[in-house]
Amino acid sequence: MSDYLFSRFKANEFEALHKELSKVLDISQGHLQALYEVMQQEFELEGYPKHSLPRNIFHSHDESFQKFYEEALVIGVDIPSLLEKNNNISNKRTVVIVGQDPLRNSDEKVEEIGIATPYALHLKNCREKLRNTTLYCDLIKVLLDAGYRVYLTDIFKVWVSEASCDRGIALSKQDRTRFIQVLKAELEIFEPVAVITWGEKATNAIKSIKLEVKPLEFPHPSGAANGAWSKLMGKPATRENRINFWQEKVFAHLSGL
Repeated sequence: MSDYLFSRFKANEFEALHKELSKVLDISQGHLQALYEVMQQEFELEGYPKHSLPRNIFHSHDESFQKFYEEALVIGVDIPSLLEKNNNISNKRTVVIVGQDPLRNSDEKVEEIGIATPYALHLKNCREKLRNTTLYCDLIKVLLDAGYRVYLTDIFKVWVSEASCDRGIALSKQDRTRFIQVLKAELEIFEPVAVITWGEKATNAIKSIKLEVKPLEFPHPSGAANGAWSKLMGKPATRENRINFWQEKVFAHLSGL
C-alpha cells in the first residue's frame, strides 16, 4: 500500500475542477476522471507509463496563434494533481504549489499531446529516481508529512513549442488570460491555507490575481535556478541546504497564518 494518495479529490472538488478545466481543455468529466484513475493505478508502477490525447483538446482564442499551435513540434498538457498522506485523515488543510507550464522535449514532431501532471509526480520513477524530480518530491513531502494536502498546478496548463524545435513559445494574450481565470477559480475551489510559487512567472501570475493571502515565493527547484537559490539562502544550493531552507521558511509562513 502506498504511503501517499494521488488525486483523491472530494466529489464537489472534482466536479468544480472539471468545470474550470473544460473552459480551456475539451475533455469530458468522464474522460478526465478516467485519466486520474489510471494514474492512481500506476502510482506505484516502475517505469514511465505514457498517456496522450489528440491535439484538438485545446483551441486558441487567437486565430494567428492557433496556426502556431497546429504547426508546433511538440505540445504538453499537465492536469493538476493532489497529494496527501494515506492515513485516513479526511480534513487535512490544503497548500497549493503553483508552477509555470508543462514543458516537453522532442526531436521530432509529435501529433498526440502527452498528458502528465506538474513535475510528473504521478510517476514512481520521477518521485524516487530522477534527480531533478526527486528534489521536487522531497520538498513536497515536507508538507505531506506535516499533515497537509498539496495541490499542484501550473498557471498555463498547455505548453507549445516552435515548429522547428522544442523551444517553447508564449501563449497568446487571450489564452494567457483564460488560464489565469482558471487558476483563480482553482484557488477558490481548494481554499488553500497557503499558496507557494515556484519561479518568477508563477509568482507574477499569482500577484496579478491579488489574493487575500500573501503567496510564499521560491525560485524554481530545477538546477537551472541554483544561482537564485544560492543568493536567496546565502549559501551553496546543495540539495540538503535547499530542503532545510524550504522547511524553515514554509513552516515559519504556515505558523504565522
